[in-house]
Amino acid sequence: MRQIFVLLIVSGLYFSAWAQNKKESHNKIDLAENPVQVSSVKNITGFYGHRMDLNRDNYLENFPIDEYVDFIVERQHVEWDWTKAEQHGKWIESAYLTAIQGDDKELLAKAQEILDRIIDSQEESGYVGATAKSFRSAERPVRGMDPYELYFVFHAFMTVYEETGNEKALTAVEKLADYFLEYFGPGKLGFWPSELRPPENQHQKLTGQSMSAGHSVHYSWEGTLLADPVARLYEITGKEKYLDWSEWVVSKIDEWSGWDAFSRLDSVADGTLGVDKLQPYVHSHTFHMNFMGFLRLYRITGDESLLRKVTGAWDDIKDRQMYITGGVSVAEHYEHDYVKPLTGNIIETCATMSWMQLTQMLLELTGDVKYADAIERLMINHVFAAQAADEGICRYHTAPNGSKPEGQFHGPNCCTASGHRIISLLPTFTYAENEADFYINQYLPSDYVGDELKFKVNTTYPESENIELIIASEKAVEKNLFVRIPSWCNSPEVSVNGEKVKNVKPGSYVKLAQQWKKDDKIEINFPMEESWVKRANHSEYELYYLPVGGEHMYRENPTDKIPTAFVRGPIVYSLDMVWNEQLAEDNLDLDKDIRIDTSVSPTEIEKPGSQILGPVYETKAMANGKEVKVVLTPFANTGQWYREDSEKPDKYSKSFSYGIWLYDTSIK
Repeated sequence: MRQIFVLLIVSGLYFSAWAQNKKESHNKIDLAENPVQVSSVKNITGFYGHRMDLNRDNYLENFPIDEYVDFIVERQHVEWDWTKAEQHGKWIESAYLTAIQGDDKELLAKAQEILDRIIDSQEESGYVGATAKSFRSAERPVRGMDPYELYFVFHAFMTVYEETGNEKALTAVEKLADYFLEYFGPGKLGFWPSELRPPENQHQKLTGQSMSAGHSVHYSWEGTLLADPVARLYEITGKEKYLDWSEWVVSKIDEWSGWDAFSRLDSVADGTLGVDKLQPYVHSHTFHMNFMGFLRLYRITGDESLLRKVTGAWDDIKDRQMYITGGVSVAEHYEHDYVKPLTGNIIETCATMSWMQLTQMLLELTGDVKYADAIERLMINHVFAAQAADEGICRYHTAPNGSKPEGQFHGPNCCTASGHRIISLLPTFTYAENEADFYINQYLPSDYVGDELKFKVNTTYPESENIELIIASEKAVEKNLFVRIPSWCNSPEVSVNGEKVKNVKPGSYVKLAQQWKKDDKIEINFPMEESWVKRANHSEYELYYLPVGGEHMYRENPTDKIPTAFVRGPIVYSLDMVWNEQLAEDNLDLDKDIRIDTSVSPTEIEKPGSQILGPVYETKAMANGKEVKVVLTPFANTGQWYREDSEKPDKYSKSFSYGIWLYDTSIK
């Protein structure tokens, strides 16, 4: 005990000196792009607007949030399960953003009522989670999943403060942070994933549960994720204690994990190590949340090594582990090499949410168009594929090939809550500014209403190739408009008031600098090429290992049967049996019974549903040896689990199969 006491004292003194040196070397990084407030993006229409309305009207407004707030206020939870205790944080942030963006006074009043109930229940100590007071003590101040659950409460309170100026929310989040600072820090408790301590914890494969860092198989990262919101609190308040604590957390990841996982991110950046090799199990969503903390600390301190670690990991994931739709995660983790199964528990909605946020943060820091391109691909293809087109609930996993509505209706759980949160955040990814510069990153049919600059975007993009932006400012405005030109478009065109703009290059911004007057018009055309693409690095896969607290790990079996997908510009298509009733009635198997004729070009046809994203195509195929016509629809419509003119199947059935990746007629 004496040795442990001395070790804690020395550790505390070391960190104090380390933190002081850090303060002296702070070199705050200015953002390349500052996202606009959600209240400035109005009247989103078209497919996106319809799905955002669905998120608000059918899910957020009907969600039984009072039941989950009762669970928090009563504060009697002692079990491991986290699903009930993470709902309130995600709902508050989603409801506030959605209500403010859509001028929904009723939803805003409800969100304020819920926020007040939660804050009023906050203990004097600052704790505002679900865990019973009788369970907590100085030696065990939190339940194992508290850091993960409260991560979303931290961010919800700060978002409310930043969007509305609600001082009560700021006071509450500071008290919550102080609760963690009271018990965790130099010479205090740490986010240990097991009872093992150095050197015994080195390179140990863990299972089970931890006292303060979530699932042991996450190797401390499910506790260290709090570095992000606490660093954000420093950005808001300027209080050094929050920055010191966040830096201390990150500095201890190597020791707590037992795998030097933080330091070895440098090898990932070097290209000599895959992100999956950092430790035995790399949970995608948890790593993303930590990466955002590293980026926030880079923004505050200017420590380039933090940015390098994250950009290196992002590039590795994008190159090896990102699916054609922009989605990520095999089950809930990252796999070795190019292992990306097509079916099963693939592409988790929580991972979609945090990957999109991480990518947006990189865009804001660097201004690199590749990040906006990645967000576009994910938004166009996968975000709404996970959302049921009638009730608005989001699936846990949405594999490229699968069946439905099986898996669509479940929860509430982590992914249902993450689904409505990411949809509520989408308007914040659309535009950004930096003094006289204004960035147009995503093309949603909407109105932008800033203090000086105002404009309207008319488009059905990506269904259409054309986008029209009309200035609506009453007074002339001097602005440099930076219009994103996606890398997938080979022959983009931009004109201003009918005059063609020169040097418009894919994968860049085109700068339009002038004094903008009311009714000035910017016309953008992104011609979209249609093509059949073969799947690169394809194998067949089988499950071989299920770590306790993790999800299935895979191994590959080589095959010469390579599937094909149809794409149009950024849109990925699937053969969905909802729109192919002639095949669904025969109970055909997509892999075994259907072969696509890729020698012919699909023909555009009328959309079979009123609320689906188009365009829709018809093409030739062979079904059990007979030539048939099949309909291809954008994968984004996967959440449409029945036709408007037909009966609904049972919610939990495998009534309809769908598949992005199909075998062509050359494969027997």
